[in-house]
Amino acid sequence: MWRSTRYTKVKINKIDFLVIPILIIAMIVFVLLGKFYSGIIMGHLTESQHLMLGAFVQLLAYVTTIICYWLLKRNEFVTKLNSNYNYIKAHWKFIMIVFVVTYFLSYLYNSGVQYLPGDLAFSETQNEIAIQGIFSKPFFLPITFLLIVIAGPFIEELFFRHLLIGELGKKFNFKVMGVISVISFSMMHVTSAASPLEFGSYCIIAIGIVYAYLKSGKKLGVSVCLHMLNNLSAFIVTILM
Repeated sequence: MWRSTRYTKVKINKIDFLVIPILIIAMIVFVLLGKFYSGIIMGHLTESQHLMLGAFVQLLAYVTTIICYWLLKRNEFVTKLNSNYNYIKAHWKFIMIVFVVTYFLSYLYNSGVQYLPGDLAFSETQNEIAIQGIFSKPFFLPITFLLIVIAGPFIEELFFRHLLIGELGKKFNFKVMGVISVISFSMMHVTSAASPLEFGSYCIIAIGIVYAYLKSGKKLGVSVCLHMLNNLSAFIVTILM
C-alpha cells in the first residue's frame, strides 16, 4: 500500500487545455466577423474605430472562452469558487500587501528608466501606448473596462498561471514553471517594445502575481484578483491623465 501511494503521480487535467484551441478558434471567428462588419457594412473605418473594433472582437473572444471554460468545469466550479473566495476573504491583507509592494516597485522601476541614455529610456511601454487608443471615446469606456479589468486578467491568469504553473507544474516542477510563467507573461507584453528594459515593467508585476499564486496553494482567484487590481489602477490612472 505504501509503495502504490509513494509513486503515484498527480495527473494533469488535460481537459483544461481545451481553452487554448477554443480561444484561437474564437479569435479567428470574431476577427473574420469584424472584418466583414468593417469592410462590407461600415466601409472605411478611422484608426480609432479600428482600435475599438479590435478591442471589441478581443473581448468577445475572451468572453466566449470564459463561458466555455465554465462549461468544462461546471461540475466543480462552485466548490472551487467558494474555496477561492474563502481564501481571499481570509487573506485579503496579504493580497493587498503584495499588490502595494509590486505596484511600488514597478513605479520606482518605471520612474528610474526614464533617465537612462539613448533607446534604453522610456516613460511608457509600447503596450501601454497602444492600449491608450481605446480610451479616446468616452462611450467605449465600459467595453474597455470589461476587456482590461475583467476579461483580460482572467484569460491571462488562466493561461500563464493555472495552465503553465498549476497544471504543467505537476510534471515539470511548480517553481520552474513559475519562472517560465514570469518570462512568458513579460515577453507577451513587450512584442513591440522600443526599449529592452520594458521587459522589467511586466516582470515585476508577474513575479508578484506568481509569488501570491504559489503562496496561496495555486488558487487562480488570488492571481486573478491581483491582476485585476493592477489593471484597475492603470485604468483609473489612464482616465485621470
